Formats: sequence, structure tokens, C-alpha cells
Amino acid sequence: MMEIAELEAFKAIVDHGSVTQAAVRLNRVQSSISFRIKTLESRLGVRLFERVGRRIVATRAGQELYGYASEILELTSRAHAALGSIKVNQRIRLGVIEYITIARQPLLQRIISNAIDLQVDVTVGSSTHLIEALQAGTCNAAIVGAGLAPPHLGRSKLFDDSLVLIYGHTHPAVDLACLSGYQFLVNSSQSASHRNLKELLTLHRANPTRIVECGSYALLFSQVAAGAGVSLVPKSLVDALTDSYNVNSLALTGSFSLFSTEFVFADTSPYSAARRLEDWILLPSKGTRCSVIESERRAN
Repeated sequence: MMEIAELEAFKAIVDHGSVTQAAVRLNRVQSSISFRIKTLESRLGVRLFERVGRRIVATRAGQELYGYASEILELTSRAHAALGSIKVNQRIRLGVIEYITIARQPLLQRIISNAIDLQVDVTVGSSTHLIEALQAGTCNAAIVGAGLAPPHLGRSKLFDDSLVLIYGHTHPAVDLACLSGYQFLVNSSQSASHRNLKELLTLHRANPTRIVECGSYALLFSQVAAGAGVSLVPKSLVDALTDSYNVNSLALTGSFSLFSTEFVFADTSPYSAARRLEDWILLPSKGTRCSVIESERRAN
């Protein structure tokens, strides 16, 4: 099999008429150029050059090879230029739900400081808002609650988290058998956890006094800790915020008790920025045996 370096040496001799000039043009010693030509002739089983007086000229076989070598080297140069442009310029706007910024900070940090030369700009929003942004083209990819994105978007499951009911120490103990009469707090009416809450209330045929949208988990947890209501949140949020907010938690069972997260994206072409980021998150990193997700789990 011919090597690029051998073809470069061959073409340089033809173009410049001597081994000496070829070595100068390629910034190589003459012996290196001569060795590559001998190796190439051995691979092909033909002589590529002959002397005519004091000049070196291509044989008939060499003339035939010259066209192929020129085309191969041109394609190689174009491929390097194209891939180099992708490497330098690829940029992606990633939408993430607020939950990720609090409970999965190591994962988000690894995504932003990725080793694949991808510039990741992060925006935060609710699952519904981020999916709308994806379809409008203002986001390239998003990490959202599973089950909300339309089927035409690409997706990969990331992880599951347990959902728990939380309430303040001054709040009456929560009874799963009777959830009516409580005030429930949600971070956003367009969040996946709000959907889970509605499923839970429907299952228990519960009628809350009202559902209040807080706008952020910081405000939600402070309100819950103050005894203002009950909330359904991923358990890892409680673990992450336990030093800041003193709340009780009640574990759940059933399909509504899991908060699943997925990576969704609009451009499903093989070499898109979204695909590259998906591979970085999900597949084993070069030289390691664990994915970014697995590393994040170990960090926790």
C-alpha cells in the first residue's frame, strides 16, 4: 500500500526535476527522499525514474502514476482543510434544564470542557421551552426530561433519577394515601417534573389546593423549607441542596416516581456538532473505559 509521504516525494521530484530540489521543497534530507522512492518502486514493482543526461525524468510508469499521485494528494489536502475547519469552527448551543446545573454539575462541566474541540454555549430553560427552541433552530441540542420531545428529533437516554416528595419540618407529614388539600410547588409549569406531578395526583385522585410555579429551584426549596407547600423533585436535587435547605423527603414507587433525562437534537447527520457531542457524552472516551456519564456518577 502506498503511503502519502512516498507520493509526496515522488511528485516533488517530478515537479522540480531532481532529488535535491525535492528535498528542499519538502524540508527533508536527500537520503530520506531517495529511500521513499526506492520503497515506492519496490511496492509497485516498477521503475519510476530514469536518468536522461544529468536530469531525472519519469518513466512511462512514473508518468502514469503522476496523475494518480496528484489526485490523491489533492484530495488529502482538501480533506485536511475540511476537517480542520470543522475542528476549529464547530460550535453548539446546548440547552439544559435547571436540574442539570444543580444536581449534575460534574457532567455539565465535562461537556463544556470537552476534549473534542467543540465550543459549547449553554442556555437554561424548561424542557418544553428548550424543545421549542430546538425546533425553531435557536438551540442545536438539549438535555431535557424524557418523553416530551417529538419523534422526529434524534435522542439518546442519559440517566434516571428517583423522584421524591419534599416538605418542610414545620409542614404536616405528607400522607401518600391522601394528597388532596396540599399546596404543591413546581419550578416551572412546562417542566417534566410537573408532568410527573400531574400523573401522581391523577393516580391518587387528589385535588391540591393549588399548584404554584416558583420559577427556580432555589425559590422552590426555600419555600418548601419554610413550610409553604409540598413539591415533587428529583432526589439528587435534595442531595445537592441538603446543606442549604432543611427539608423532609418521602420516597415514591411506580412509573411516575422516576425522572428520566435524554439528550435530544435536530441535526442527525453523522458529523454534525450534535452527533459529536452525543458521542462524547455516551461513548467511552479515548484512552479510558468510562463514558462522561459514568465519570460523573463516580464524581458524585
